[in-house]
Amino acid sequence: MLTILTLKMLLMIVYLAHWDWILTRSRKDIVSNINNSKFMAICPINENEIELKNYYQETIDWNIDRDKIFDFWGIKNLRKIIKNLNSEDIVHVFTLKSGLLFAFANLFRNNKTKNILTITGLGYLFSDNFKAKILKIFLSFFITRLINKNFDFLMYQNIEDQKTFNTYSKYIGESYIIPTSGITVKGLEIKKEYRNSNLKIIMATRLINDKGIFEYLELANLMKDSDFEFFLAGDVDKGNPDSLSKSQLDEIKNNKYINYLGHIDIKKYLHNYDINIVMSKYEGSSRILLESLYIGLICLSNNIPGTIELGSKFSNSFFVDENNIREFKEKLNEIINNDVFLDNAQNIFFGNGAQYNRELINKNYTSVKIATAYNKIYQFLREEIESYKSEFI
Repeated sequence: MLTILTLKMLLMIVYLAHWDWILTRSRKDIVSNINNSKFMAICPINENEIELKNYYQETIDWNIDRDKIFDFWGIKNLRKIIKNLNSEDIVHVFTLKSGLLFAFANLFRNNKTKNILTITGLGYLFSDNFKAKILKIFLSFFITRLINKNFDFLMYQNIEDQKTFNTYSKYIGESYIIPTSGITVKGLEIKKEYRNSNLKIIMATRLINDKGIFEYLELANLMKDSDFEFFLAGDVDKGNPDSLSKSQLDEIKNNKYINYLGHIDIKKYLHNYDINIVMSKYEGSSRILLESLYIGLICLSNNIPGTIELGSKFSNSFFVDENNIREFKEKLNEIINNDVFLDNAQNIFFGNGAQYNRELINKNYTSVKIATAYNKIYQFLREEIESYKSEFI
């Protein structure tokens, strides 16, 4: 006869995403901090195969073409995979795109698993892109039915996304705020000194238009004669219709006002810069903002729900309305021209202020904290606890 403990260990929590990077970027740290469950990863297995096998007890290769918005054969492949899941398994899907693909794969089937969708940002479908607006109208009926049929819980990273998508999808189930995917602070190189000239500015992001790439280039051009150096780190996202094209990437590489770095190891190299800029138009929750705050960088961000709800709680974060490039320029000039600010920067940003920031992140926004919140939801779905209420509200 199976004991309760043995039964729990046989049950599987399935993490599902249309990109293996999604399940290794931060979720690997979450699963490593939940010890009472087994985890399976369902995703396309590409460059992150070793990491997936190191952190997940089982991995299944989801053969899907990420370059396509809607891959019919990828959905068919996923349908075959999820047919073999056990009825007591919990499927935790990450990103809205993955959630819709999962829902289409479940079409005309009795949903036998318990399913959660974490919407890390509303993304392309809710952008200002004209094609996206048409697509959103066309899909509204289907999304309402698919989301309500397939997901027991929706999780969001900020309240505005929760309000927008719940209204759009007419979602009738429970939804919660988990304000970030969590960061792992172990191994982050902390900034040790702050310079008062030739300050280095970095934007680190996926290279898609809605991340404000070309606004950043315009800012660098506007400040070409200033005492700042501009750097851009990140890769194109081939699976996103808003991704930069090859010609646009070539334009960036040839731009004489910024230094294009490609992909960098944030843990090792972010401390070499002085100011982090976020010019994203939409964000579920800005991971790079949290990492920069922890490391000790000054942070300038576009004032959007995915940045203001986090950054406003910290001492070295400043906000610009509506991505106003001239206001970004004014903020930067205030920093470099303020002698009092520069003289006291070491104390402000690397003394008590920085310590406060790190304590706040350690208390609320690490992978350990997010893993604890996730685990309570899994326990509730398994009826091991009577209720769940987000501790982040």
